Amino acid sequence: MPQALTDEALNFLLDNAGLTLTEAQKADLKTIQDGLAAMKARVRQKRGHMAEMAHGFGFTAEDM
Repeated sequence: MPQALTDEALNFLLDNAGLTLTEAQKADLKTIQDGLAAMKARVRQKRGHMAEMAHGFGFTAEDM
């Protein structure tokens, strides 16, 4: 399980990005942390050519 994002860390990241958010917006960002960590874990995996976007390739039945 990823470590919880502290207010200090969030403010540091936002300052470095040049973003100014309200307290409500910061609270919303903190609620998606677990889902974001899960998404990053799924994206950072080795993938074959079949994981590419469907409109980028024209596969035939033999390719499957």
